[in-house]
Amino acid sequence: MIRLWRAKHNNRLVLTYALASGFVSLAIAEFADDDANHAPALIVSDHLEVSDGNWVAAIKTLTAKYGRYTKNNPVVLVVLGPSLYQSVQLERPNLPTEEITQALRYNLRDLVTLPPADIIADYYDAPVQLAGQDKINAIVADKKVLEPVLKELHQISENIVGIVSEEQAIAQLFAEQVEPAVLAYQHDLEPALLQVYQQGKLQVNRVVRSLEQLSQLSADEIQLGGAAPLSVEVQRSADYFERQLRQRPIREVIIAVGTNNRQGINQQLDEDLGLTSRWADYPQWAQELAAGDFSDFPVLGGVLLAQLLRAERREVA
Repeated sequence: MIRLWRAKHNNRLVLTYALASGFVSLAIAEFADDDANHAPALIVSDHLEVSDGNWVAAIKTLTAKYGRYTKNNPVVLVVLGPSLYQSVQLERPNLPTEEITQALRYNLRDLVTLPPADIIADYYDAPVQLAGQDKINAIVADKKVLEPVLKELHQISENIVGIVSEEQAIAQLFAEQVEPAVLAYQHDLEPALLQVYQQGKLQVNRVVRSLEQLSQLSADEIQLGGAAPLSVEVQRSADYFERQLRQRPIREVIIAVGTNNRQGINQQLDEDLGLTSRWADYPQWAQELAAGDFSDFPVLGGVLLAQLLRAERREVA
């Protein structure tokens, strides 16, 4: 998570913008109270297509459309799709905690495709560690992409609580997943996320760029085995969790893929893996305005994450 400036305002509204390669999504919600566990009230869920990476123009258009909700410095949070960041696991630098973020751009220079001067990075702790390991998950974004976006958002509010990765936002929607399960998430032409959850926590995250066409497969392509690579990646995630991290066996696959050919994907996974598979559910508070194809999962998860950050900030204050 990339932390930004702390704000002094107490607006109960949150505007969450999710940026992907082909569109910008906006969710506007209201926090019912100061309890971060209380479900928010979803007011708006919308999106706008983007061409040539012009996310700023889409943000302007969406913000103008719902301008009545932008007064008095609402909470603002940005979610970056996998095409807009790089996720890297590495050993924790031998530095004081407060110095790690600043040092990441140099620690990551041989692990990412951006030069150090263009890196904006932060990290979160890896939840499962083997004996003797101390790893972190670094999130790396391009400064040249983020600067114009942040400049535009500062026209909306001074209360920007952070920039987060899609993998962090999505995790908020599976906080009640107790038993070990693999989540396969993919929409539009974004890379897929293969995640493992246990006890409500994200345990494993893999960004799989080779599956970016998954939601575009036709019924005939799936019938001919087009979804077989998904089975392979689910199995790889399960194997890593069970064998490398030495955790309990995976029994379930949760699918959240923006496709109209659900039956074919279900059949492929069932035949290849022999695991129980089910399609993901929307949270109750979002069902009325849900897109239905999971493309809004990042922005909805962002709402919950913004609520947590707001509560955390108030505790510190």
